[in-house]
Amino acid sequence: MKLSAFIAENANDAVRLVSENLGPEAVIVSVRKMPASGFARLLHRPGQIEVTACVPEKPRHAVPAGMDAYVPFTEKHEGEIELPPPRVAHRWRSIAWLETLGLLPEFSDRLELKLRTTHGTKPPEMPIAEWTAVRDTLATFWRPPPHEEDGTGRPHVFIGPPGSGKTTALCKWLTSAVLRGEHRARVWRLDAETANTAEFLSLHCEMIGVPAERFWNGADGGEELLFVDLPGGEGHSAASMKALREVLSSLPAPHIHLVLNAAYETTLLFEQFNAFAPLMPEDLIFTHLDEEPRRVKLWNFVLGTNCSLGWLGGGQKIPGEFHRAESSLLFPHKNLR
Repeated sequence: MKLSAFIAENANDAVRLVSENLGPEAVIVSVRKMPASGFARLLHRPGQIEVTACVPEKPRHAVPAGMDAYVPFTEKHEGEIELPPPRVAHRWRSIAWLETLGLLPEFSDRLELKLRTTHGTKPPEMPIAEWTAVRDTLATFWRPPPHEEDGTGRPHVFIGPPGSGKTTALCKWLTSAVLRGEHRARVWRLDAETANTAEFLSLHCEMIGVPAERFWNGADGGEELLFVDLPGGEGHSAASMKALREVLSSLPAPHIHLVLNAAYETTLLFEQFNAFAPLMPEDLIFTHLDEEPRRVKLWNFVLGTNCSLGWLGGGQKIPGEFHRAESSLLFPHKNLR
């Protein structure tokens, strides 16, 4: 992982330089204020900012392309596998189309069975009538996220694997709430198994006038939104998960949000979800939707988990694209922008 340093006059210029030179995947590792020199020092002007950034490496355990729609096998004995039950023969063209867009076969079968129960075995003759029936039936599986009450002293905590976009999602939510004048807010940048090096978060909070602290010191239960940023955790690491549990147990009844990168293959996303599921997240936040045209594949998590979808985000701009998750946003004819 190669580190690059940039010198800028202010925070906005620093963020722009990093984005222009390293791209949208860049992560700011550290921010340092440099002492003023020359006339700037005589005029008591602030010094420049040195920002160190990098592009994270891709996960070593990424699933090869083309494995997005598959039927998992259950191993029985060495060299022997148990095949899944016979699939429903699709007569609904819309369901076959959804499979090409990322819906896994096991969930498209479930959808078709419900359609046959509700509408009969023969699909409507008109394509628009068929798609309307499929869309409306799929929407019945949607689970709204839990209602979040403000002023309870319960912090919103963002967890997930490295590279999922936790800090960016936090900044988007925070900035949107603060700039609309709806809330005052406080932010904590806490450590877990590793140190939280997201200096960008502290810098961003300074820019919008929100306190950012490095150690949890309690909350007064006022009308503030409380956000906690944690470093990325490796779900397969027992030490990493233990450290996350310890941090979460020290916080007062936190809202736990699991953040996942929607641009990853579905099989890998399910692995990550299962690794973090013991921490009891109350909803899922999917990021990087600007890099994933197959938004339909998120229905796999509606149909295949007991966890609601809370937010959908795309891009690195703050506040940028960040929306409350709704079933209509996961259909192919809808744009997130």
